[in-house]
Amino acid sequence: MAFVRRGYTCSIILVAVLLLGLFPAPAGAKTQDEQLVCLDPGHQLHGNNGLEPVAPDSKEMKAKVTSGTRGVVTKKPEYVLTLEASLLLKEKLEAFGYKTVMTRESHDVDMSNIERAQLCNEVQADLAVRIHADGDNSPKSQGISLLYPAWIKGAQAGFSESKAAAETILREAVLATGAVSRGAVPRSDLTGFNWSKVPSVLVEMGFMTNPDEDKRLSDPEYLNKLTDGIAAGINLALAAQTDEPELETTSQAYLPIPTPLYDYSNGKMTRTRTALSPQLVHVSATRGGWGKVTTWVGEQWLPLGHAVFPVKSVDVQIELPQDTPIYKSPYDTKPAARLSSQKIRVHEQWNDWYLIDSWLGKVWVADGQPL
Repeated sequence: MAFVRRGYTCSIILVAVLLLGLFPAPAGAKTQDEQLVCLDPGHQLHGNNGLEPVAPDSKEMKAKVTSGTRGVVTKKPEYVLTLEASLLLKEKLEAFGYKTVMTRESHDVDMSNIERAQLCNEVQADLAVRIHADGDNSPKSQGISLLYPAWIKGAQAGFSESKAAAETILREAVLATGAVSRGAVPRSDLTGFNWSKVPSVLVEMGFMTNPDEDKRLSDPEYLNKLTDGIAAGINLALAAQTDEPELETTSQAYLPIPTPLYDYSNGKMTRTRTALSPQLVHVSATRGGWGKVTTWVGEQWLPLGHAVFPVKSVDVQIELPQDTPIYKSPYDTKPAARLSSQKIRVHEQWNDWYLIDSWLGKVWVADGQPL
């Protein structure tokens, strides 16, 4: 975020660097609050029979995108169902705090399977999730399957992550719906997998050629349960591994942005649908780059790092000059209000910032002079 007032830019950057040592972020290329899921609703209004290579180094060619199947009872096209499910899934993932990107949000597009994979690559998705429905010559075929990329030379990275994600999502989707499980299946012949550079899975939600399953997939209550299960599986698949021991502490930290809370179990931190608003929190324990806090829903964990900074306890009196700006967060660029000249007793400090009580609640000032 830009921070330009009164020459504080350099000090903020320096302190941010120092804080990464005080509160290290969880291991990985991204901090936990930056995880992103790329959703690819399968097919589109018009198929494209133009050819593209099935893999980067392959001479085998396949259609860019097919038209998909259609409900034997509902007559609903697969591309309509997949977008309905993907929009529900997007909403549920964002409730967990994930960033999401959709390859399409309308039917009238022309995106090949390579282009869909490349879009997910470009946004550096932590997981690409392709949403499809199945079709078969037999009307008795039914159930959910999860596909993941088989390892082939020169193709998709993240094979083990994809396989683990597929197994987890399948388990949760079946638990949520009671549907038949058709297993997690590796595939080497899918263009969207072979061109992917991020972990990827493909959800086959059920058979639109099975009369009963076709009707269930168009039942809002069933589709809600199904996408609940898929979202829960994605959330578990993206949980952070945390092997560090729990260490007691009595530190404080300030959250400048809404921060998701996590459950800890069996060495993993899993997102909840609850987040804390910007505020001062008391950290009672740490596990590496994670801090334990007490909330209205009990003890939870949050990631410490660049989005959280430590606050020290002080007991000093400061004098504010006339027309002192006050801020909800030191990262804000516009003041919430201004104060007249006065003396104030403060108990929390971060760098040159003091946290004070006001009619707006706890606010920050940077202009106080200690007495």
